[in-house]
Amino acid sequence: MNLKRYIPFVVTLLLALSVIGYSMLALPVSSGSSNVTLRIVYPDSLDESDVSDEFAYQILASEGIHVVPTFYDSPSLGFQSLVSGQQDIAYDESGGSFGLGGNSPDTTCVGGYMLGGTFLAIAGDGITNPSQLAGKTGEDSGPGSITRFLNEYWLRQSNVSFNTVSQGGDSIFLKPGRENYDLVHDLETGAAQEIVVDDFILSDFQSPTVNTTANGGPFHVLFYSPNNNSDTCYVVRDDWLSNPTNQQILIKFLAALYQSERVFISDPSAFVTFAGKFLPLSPPTEIAYSSVEYPLHFTYWPYGLYNLQGDQNLSGKFQNTINFYIDAGALSGPVQNSSTKPYGIINKYFELKALQLLGPYDYPNESWVTPSFVSQIHSWVPSWMGN
Repeated sequence: MNLKRYIPFVVTLLLALSVIGYSMLALPVSSGSSNVTLRIVYPDSLDESDVSDEFAYQILASEGIHVVPTFYDSPSLGFQSLVSGQQDIAYDESGGSFGLGGNSPDTTCVGGYMLGGTFLAIAGDGITNPSQLAGKTGEDSGPGSITRFLNEYWLRQSNVSFNTVSQGGDSIFLKPGRENYDLVHDLETGAAQEIVVDDFILSDFQSPTVNTTANGGPFHVLFYSPNNNSDTCYVVRDDWLSNPTNQQILIKFLAALYQSERVFISDPSAFVTFAGKFLPLSPPTEIAYSSVEYPLHFTYWPYGLYNLQGDQNLSGKFQNTINFYIDAGALSGPVQNSSTKPYGIINKYFELKALQLLGPYDYPNESWVTPSFVSQIHSWVPSWMGN
């Protein structure tokens, strides 16, 4: 399906029909009836980073696949609920699928749409260089979380020492924070001088009346999540994956995720309308900011993670991910993809089938689709997937 050709039709449907009505047209009709429940766990509360999944759920409902999401406060707890059999699919930010935390689980990463990651580090007090963090306090989601891995990775890359005991001396004190808005409050009140948050939070600091010394600023972005490693993924247990019926459900699940990205990338206003219904406490300006920021920074990405080319090819990206975890101090040494049997730590087959089910996708003619952006798409995306 070339979605670009049907953009006017899609937009009309989104405006004129309910989401359920549209989602019945979003994927090919199943050749057989089904009525199954799919349990999915997330490591935190619903926000702009994953609200597009809610659209995918409604696509899946038209296929007879009914999703029950669960949200945990801890990435490691979310992953453990998968391993224990309480969930069918987990959105993993803990690195548990790579054996972090001393685990060697029989799980497999099967896909994802966040090519560029969703996190950034913001500093207050006019700090513009990581070296200025010595003796200061940084906050993230704590040990075992991707935000802590990122923080430690960035600081090591910048030759900034850190500790998890107390503030003072020549190192930055890293302590666990809570939700995004709690971290923002700590940054603005001086309880922390650096925080790692979802990148949609950046919109909250852009007003000239907010980005002031009186509010704990000026604020600056110190780091963005790299896009050369896979720090998150959708992961399943190998015993669940070995069931042929579950394999077909998984393919439809991944296809619905990528179709959701395609719809919202092609029509950002549809994302704003849809997300506003699910995120009533999020400022409208924050949602509008995400509608462009996420496609621009490859957070919303319509081609999956594991069937790309160039410097996004699977083997290279897998090695980059291992190097990232080693550099962050989360892994003691290298591991091989084949070290987890029978599907590996990462397996691209099911994502490939989902992308083939959808057909190619062409980016819309938006102002942020610059020549540089187009060049990156051409270098990463095989021609059969679109451009």
